Amino acid sequence: MSLALLLGGVNAACVNIRPPPAPVAANVAGNAPTPVWTARTGRRLTSPLEVRDSTIYGGSVDRKVYAVDVRTGDLRWSTRLSGMVFGGVLLAGDTVYAATSRPEGRVYALGRVSGKQIWRVSTNPIGAPLALVDGVLVAQTQRGEVLGLDPTTGRVRWRRRAGVARVAAMPAGAGGLLVATTDSLLRLASVDGKITHRAASPGTIVSAWVPFAGGLVAGTTDSQVVSIEPTALHRNWAVRVDAPVLGSPAVLGDTLFFASRTGTVYRIDPGPDPMARQIAALDWPVTTPLTVVNRTILLGGADGTIRALRTDGSDVWRVRVWRPVELGPVPLPDGLVAIGGNGDLHRYRQ
Repeated sequence: MSLALLLGGVNAACVNIRPPPAPVAANVAGNAPTPVWTARTGRRLTSPLEVRDSTIYGGSVDRKVYAVDVRTGDLRWSTRLSGMVFGGVLLAGDTVYAATSRPEGRVYALGRVSGKQIWRVSTNPIGAPLALVDGVLVAQTQRGEVLGLDPTTGRVRWRRRAGVARVAAMPAGAGGLLVATTDSLLRLASVDGKITHRAASPGTIVSAWVPFAGGLVAGTTDSQVVSIEPTALHRNWAVRVDAPVLGSPAVLGDTLFFASRTGTVYRIDPGPDPMARQIAALDWPVTTPLTVVNRTILLGGADGTIRALRTDGSDVWRVRVWRPVELGPVPLPDGLVAIGGNGDLHRYRQ
């Protein structure tokens, strides 16, 4: 009986009893966008999310994929899968693809309109977002295997041992795809998965690559931002900053913006010799990738605050959602959807 009481107390303590986020004080909120609706999808959503025809699609650690009406916040459908969805969703045509990790790894294809299962295939637990490259659905497992699947049927076309990766594969020139493991960069042939090029990784990459100035750019855990040429995997340039860069940079025109984990925001202006110039020093850790909305730079923090900055680093506005904010806001033609750390979505109009 004592053990039962103890376990009951532990379970009760695990219940989410956090109070709702307090609004940002008026003197620092600035010209904040207008709230339209707030919705809850379950538990924490994962990246990436997709938007199509007034619907936002996302995967969650509660083993479900959700479709939410962007206009009203109403749930259009939800589909339960076999495990946690750590790599968000991928939308192609009328199909939503999602993959699960523990307790059971599988890749699923769901109908975009209804959420009904089209096919599923068993794999090892998936540890990175899915990608569609040259007509091949690319899945990367937590055991370091890369799978090339037929997106129509789920049939495994090829598999290749590569190493553990945290980010989605990217196109790498004609007929190739880039895989970034914890210690290596590999270019694989998309038709059969053969490794054509290999190079040492410039640092562990844990957020999505961004195309920029003819190369692919990402931040690393050893406090660098690097650009590579994806076909031959040559390094174009690298800049070192004050702390790890765990979120993806953002591109606005010909300028690159990024933030270090400690809250320092930088920009790299066009030129033959890239240099990182500090434009802001924030007072909280940055926990999201950077997002561009209406020519402003949006970023979220561990305290639940989403902040919009001008390109010179000055404040435009702030709003607050459930902490921590780990996903960048989703841009819309007339505003954005902000994603909090508790399965909450917040629609704003600008």
